[in-house]
Amino acid sequence: MARDGSQPNDRGVRGRTTTSRPPGTLYVVSSPIGHPDDITLRALATLRCVTVIASEDPRVTQALLAHHDITATVTSYGPFNRHEKMLLLLHRLTQGQDIALVSDNGTPVIYDPGSLLVAAAHQAGIPVKTIPGPSTMIAATAISGFSGDAIIFEGYLPSSSRRLAQYLSPLRKERRTLVLYVAPNALTRLLKTLAQIFPTRQIAIAMDLTTCRETFFRGRPSELLDVVGPVPKDSAVTVVIEGYRVGSHTKTMRRKVPRATRLRGGE
Repeated sequence: MARDGSQPNDRGVRGRTTTSRPPGTLYVVSSPIGHPDDITLRALATLRCVTVIASEDPRVTQALLAHHDITATVTSYGPFNRHEKMLLLLHRLTQGQDIALVSDNGTPVIYDPGSLLVAAAHQAGIPVKTIPGPSTMIAATAISGFSGDAIIFEGYLPSSSRRLAQYLSPLRKERRTLVLYVAPNALTRLLKTLAQIFPTRQIAIAMDLTTCRETFFRGRPSELLDVVGPVPKDSAVTVVIEGYRVGSHTKTMRRKVPRATRLRGGE
């Protein structure tokens, strides 16, 4: 009789085992753009509690985790195995595991891999949450002295001078601030092109922000060509271009200010 009484409970157990568990959450976590302490408390807490961290460059992420005494499982989400790794990460998310997506610096998806995984998570009904924080684009604009009310961002610039000029020429009357990520070996070519297309426009160049090599230049393109020296191959270079304003450039040329400014900072 006791066994007969247990039958409803057995059916209940079988029912629970066939019930799908809720999916995990994909956290899109911003990491420092240079100084390892430029990370939010919420980001640190998230990195400590997720099952796995999907990283663009695990070596950089491991160094950040070690700095903050975090022990975690890190897996690569790099350019060569992205589709296969995305499927594995999605499977883990559907099994109820929480995953943090990080880049080697800054905010994932902003000139950075990750959009494929985020889009796939949305399509699979997996919760996606942001843990906001540093972004080179925002940091460079903040110290440029130019308006941040409306911004055009371009992470991939044409590689040739001709195509670069074709891209920039239609922006001569663009009133929004332009923010460009530039390869170190392409900075001189860009400044030469800007000197032809935006000869009187003010330009800000931010290099290696928040690091001991942080350098900031501001001036017109031709002036900057005279003061910007060789750029290390591993530098992070952001160029911010003042938006077009009617009559503003004539006044700029008449002011008695240094032709170009160069500041060094960092800690």
